[in-house]
Amino acid sequence: MDFVCEGRAFLVSGFPFSPAPHLWFILCHPSPTTGKIVAVMVVTERPHTDKTVTLAAGDHPFIKHRSNVDFGGALLVDVRRLHDAIRDRRCTLQPDMSPELLVKVREGLIQSSRTVDYIREYCSTEF
Repeated sequence: MDFVCEGRAFLVSGFPFSPAPHLWFILCHPSPTTGKIVAVMVVTERPHTDKTVTLAAGDHPFIKHRSNVDFGGALLVDVRRLHDAIRDRRCTLQPDMSPELLVKVREGLIQSSRTVDYIREYCSTEF
């Protein structure tokens, strides 16, 4: 059984993700035709970060302080890249997102002015 599905959370570093380990959320099931998913990174809140979705400690078990979802860095990525990161021990599963958090982050991706157009268009047909 494959673990890659909507609502999953993982800590990962390295190409095509971020150089340093960050928490990422998977927002849709892998495409049966392309094998791609949409993933978004969670970052510590700073004055310049996207405030479309702000997470507080406890919104997800990994979140310990105010954080923002980085919609400008959303990825449409082949699941094989995630499998490579697991094989290379650069990726560890975290607790899944709650259904409410998944809805909130998906809505934020569509609403954020920082979401790249092709990601928004892809997601508008996926959820």
